[in-house]
Amino acid sequence: MGEILEQLYMTVVSMLSLAFFGGLAFYIMHASNSRWREYEQLYAAFEPREPLAKKLTGMVRFAKPGFRWGHMSGDLKSHRHPPVVVGVHPEGLSLSIVPPFRYGCRDLFLPFDRMTVEPAAWDMSDKEYGIRMEGVDGIEIQMFSNIMQWAAERSEILDLMLRRAELVREMSGPAANRVPAPR
Repeated sequence: MGEILEQLYMTVVSMLSLAFFGGLAFYIMHASNSRWREYEQLYAAFEPREPLAKKLTGMVRFAKPGFRWGHMSGDLKSHRHPPVVVGVHPEGLSLSIVPPFRYGCRDLFLPFDRMTVEPAAWDMSDKEYGIRMEGVDGIEIQMFSNIMQWAAERSEILDLMLRRAELVREMSGPAANRVPAPR
């Protein structure tokens, strides 16, 4: 009888431990995807679309605009989503997190007519790009420059947006702040 009670006790403890750690994992995944869900409210891809081209990125980052060091800058909701598939469509970009990391996240479709591309700095890199969308204030999707340039090769509209972002980057760089010497 003692062995049965011990087995029952160990089973109950194991089940409670699994439930606790499963709930903790669910909470962490849910909290880390909060910025993605803010984009889902306006830009969820409800219908499947066939992209002109698609590519697996290393990661994308959802964060406040401007130079940030992630959590060290006080942006506690800054999150990097690895790996993400970027699709180029005639009218926009699609983002899809690769399973099993996509738990609770629907695909996004970002139309070009509601998009602005700005120069962004990401940790030690200062040549990256941030995508800002109408209706989602205070958050941008930061992507590595090689992915954005690959996408711009397949979309004339995105190419023009990147050229504009580069002009903004050049105008706001250190050379733009220098005062010309008097003649």
